[in-house]
Amino acid sequence: MVIVINRTSVFSLIFARILYSINWFNIASIFYFIALDFKQDISMLGLITSSFLIGIGIFQIPAGILAAKYGPRKIAIYGILITSSAAFLSGLSTDLFHMVVLRFIVGLGMACFFGPSVILISKYLGKGSEGLGVGLLNSAHALGGIIGIFGWIILAEVTGWRISLMLSGLLGIVTGLLLIIALIREKIQIDFGIKISELRQILFNKSLIVLGLALLGFQIGSNLTLTFIVFYLADHLNIDPAIAGFVGSFNLIIALISSPLFGKIYDRIKDPKKLLIISGIVMSSSMAMIAANTLYVIILSIIIAGFFLAGGFVIVYTKAKQVKGLHAEYETLAVSYVNGISLFNAFWVPLVFSFIVNQSGYSLAWFLGGFITLLLVLPLFKLK
Repeated sequence: MVIVINRTSVFSLIFARILYSINWFNIASIFYFIALDFKQDISMLGLITSSFLIGIGIFQIPAGILAAKYGPRKIAIYGILITSSAAFLSGLSTDLFHMVVLRFIVGLGMACFFGPSVILISKYLGKGSEGLGVGLLNSAHALGGIIGIFGWIILAEVTGWRISLMLSGLLGIVTGLLLIIALIREKIQIDFGIKISELRQILFNKSLIVLGLALLGFQIGSNLTLTFIVFYLADHLNIDPAIAGFVGSFNLIIALISSPLFGKIYDRIKDPKKLLIISGIVMSSSMAMIAANTLYVIILSIIIAGFFLAGGFVIVYTKAKQVKGLHAEYETLAVSYVNGISLFNAFWVPLVFSFIVNQSGYSLAWFLGGFITLLLVLPLFKLK
């Protein structure tokens, strides 16, 4: 593959990643209004979140294979257009079933965009800057999340939750068009066939599986804090929804700053495994601290968790594409496979979390969430 690089391509990928993240997180921030309109409780949030995670999880591997066959550029463009269109239609949902199906399609589109975007930006920035590339994408993800969690709750209060979702979908479609304009000029030659032997090598690679399990721990920590924290603060602690959205965005504000930092650290250190293990242990402990039900402790926990969550994601994604013995064209699939392990296997967590909340309260739910994330990080000690 030969790629002629231009800075517009990097910018367009980062901009698309921001809108990608807005459409990921905004529904959790405005769920307080959706629940009132649909006359639902936290169980609905658990259901639509699980549907989203199933969609984004099971399509990681197919998306990686398609990217290997047809090139990451095309799949990234298709992905952002699919997810944005479904996000727009979510604003027109009339019942729970429609919302569940559309969130599944949003996840499908994001699966197609994520892996290719990691590979493309790494190639654009050049060898030796792989960690920085992933860090920049992670920062864009955090920025989009901040806008989606805090900005969209304000927008929903002014325009209503339906218009807010339709607007985020339209903006996402615009970024897809920008990607087409920016990447269409690139001279890409693809002469590549998928080999079953190499595909099997990826799917049964022990290092990738361990990285996937570790990422599952970070994914659970991220999903629970970013999905439920706003509703938890507004519903359980009776905090104003706008303030709850602002507090909930602290996690991402910290990640916005720390992601490039972890990327640069990764590019310079010889053994990132120790840093990854430390990040996992501190993150899981901070998440369990949310069970204290005290606002100041919750804020501190969110900040600490956000810092080390950023480290976990950057290190795992960068390491996955550098596993030895993989054909260069399978880098996208390796990243997508690791991401798929984490996302698909996390689908049950929102359901169980909402069930525990309804049966035993938030404190036990947060504590068990932190404990589970810790268990999933422990296999890293065996990673070579």
